[in-house]
Amino acid sequence: MKINYLFLCGCFAYLFTACTPDVPLLAPYKDVTVVYGMLNQQSDTNFVKIYRGFQSNKPGAVFLDAQNPDSIYYYDDIEVFLLEYKDTARTSRLPIEFAITHNFSRDSGLFYYDKERIIYFTTEKLDKEMVYKIQIKNKKTGNITEGKTELVGEFETTMNIFYFDMLKETAGITYSQAKNGKHYFFSINFIYFEVSKSTNEVVKIGKITRNISPAIGEEITLSSAQEPIKRFSPSFYDDIAGKLKVDPSVTRYIGSPGTNGACIEVEGWAANDTLVKYLLSNKPTSTFIQINKLYTNLTSTDGLAFGVFASRTRLTPRVFSTSEASQDTLCFGHKTRNLGFRPWTEYKP
Repeated sequence: MKINYLFLCGCFAYLFTACTPDVPLLAPYKDVTVVYGMLNQQSDTNFVKIYRGFQSNKPGAVFLDAQNPDSIYYYDDIEVFLLEYKDTARTSRLPIEFAITHNFSRDSGLFYYDKERIIYFTTEKLDKEMVYKIQIKNKKTGNITEGKTELVGEFETTMNIFYFDMLKETAGITYSQAKNGKHYFFSINFIYFEVSKSTNEVVKIGKITRNISPAIGEEITLSSAQEPIKRFSPSFYDDIAGKLKVDPSVTRYIGSPGTNGACIEVEGWAANDTLVKYLLSNKPTSTFIQINKLYTNLTSTDGLAFGVFASRTRLTPRVFSTSEASQDTLCFGHKTRNLGFRPWTEYKP
């Protein structure tokens, strides 16, 4: 998702360097705002990424300019607020102001990612019954960018979520519906940790993740019998074997230190309709013909706006143990025995 909205900014800039000679390369300035905001009413801090579009007057220079923080950041030229609504009526709550922080991680890529990176945040508590509008005011141009979203409510797994045996297709997951939730993402994470053979210190706690979600945009309605939406397959051993490499310098143990071998984590997210529409509109097509239309729920008074302002909420992760037979197969089975796994009972800190 992060790549999608950054790519929009890059594409916009690239249009000015890759168009035909009939189009003026030095077009009049127009404020272009790119927003990625995902409110979570469970979180004590909410973040919004805001970038500005830029143009380059030489072919290929856009990739160099993207590495310059002055090209993509507004710095103090904008003010960012949240306005609270009850349905369509503004509440009496004062605007919630966002501040700037540089303290967040970001992967390397085409766009600037070093120590001057910027993200906007607020620690104000959000009311799950309310609707929130983001308002971004450009102090130089007067342009105002806005977007609105309802909050996604909590949800939980229901009934007996697992009888977990990695050797059998007996595990499934059921869940309750979240308020305003239109799509659900679930993953099963296998947790392990690595101990250095030379120092006997834990050097890594890792996860192997399997996505067990419905297709994006597929709404799930549970039957009265609460049928599981997905079943777990023994091919997870292939996932572990494919994602881990042999490392003779470490011993791998099942689970994480202090969890008594609990090694299977169920993680889930619910998202609202706005986010689903954004994901679907930015999903690559399977042919060279691009049929998707660009979607954004952002508006601009005197410029252009791209991106999405939406909401999601997280299922409280739950961790389970596996059967002894499942663990034995992981340690000694032909698919994974060369990876150096040992039962958690053998770990001596």
